[in-house]
Amino acid sequence: MSAGDDLQELTDQFTGAVTGPPELHLQDIETMPALFQPRGGISERHVSELVKAIKAVGALDPVTVLMVGSRFVLIDGHHRMEAYGAAQWVRPVPVRYFEGTPEEAVLAAGEANSKAKLPMDNTDRQNFAWRLVLIDRHSIAKVARASGISAAQVTIMRRAKKTLGEQAGDHATWFRARLAANGKDLVIDPNEKDEWMEQLADRYADELTKKFSTKLALNPEVAAMALASYFGRKLPEVYGFLREHLSEYDRTAIEVDNDEF
Repeated sequence: MSAGDDLQELTDQFTGAVTGPPELHLQDIETMPALFQPRGGISERHVSELVKAIKAVGALDPVTVLMVGSRFVLIDGHHRMEAYGAAQWVRPVPVRYFEGTPEEAVLAAGEANSKAKLPMDNTDRQNFAWRLVLIDRHSIAKVARASGISAAQVTIMRRAKKTLGEQAGDHATWFRARLAANGKDLVIDPNEKDEWMEQLADRYADELTKKFSTKLALNPEVAAMALASYFGRKLPEVYGFLREHLSEYDRTAIEVDNDEF
């Protein structure tokens, strides 16, 4: 089901802005990230910090939900919801209710993330704008204001949607939609993908060197703590990939060290 279909479903079921109980159990709050999570995913570092806050002080600030019939749909607070889950929180969480329509809630979600402490980057803003264009419920000015991109860029997206026709919804990101609208082949050769990943990794390594010089390399324990904070729950996955990049000698050394414990 597309974001447009999701919005239509909510609109059909919506009977007017209402409020419910001040607290809800996690399992009673429905998430629809295609509509209400403008960022391109979850920041594990941010989730980790929120988990620490939950364990230290308990429940966080209320998440925002929209009541649609008997459903409670999350509008703002996706990182807090992830953190509650990671902290194995079992008690109800505080909520506030959005006083508006589902269409207004989509715009509000974008505006809230644009002003948040963890703001959307340019890619997130463009992808969110593209989703709004696909939904085709809001004016150019409203899409521009909610996403933080220019009205001219929204106009370009609208032209791309018209060019792609029924296939527009097949492209989840603006990058891929733009390529398709320009008639470029989206099939990527596996060898080209590997080369692209290596180039990207080299660029990130260069940026780390410029930022930290040899500080990380000379302080592996601190580096490990920083990576653990940054990757959060993704750390085991990162560890798995790191092992693939170790030389045979390095792997043997690690196995020997582990055998000593």
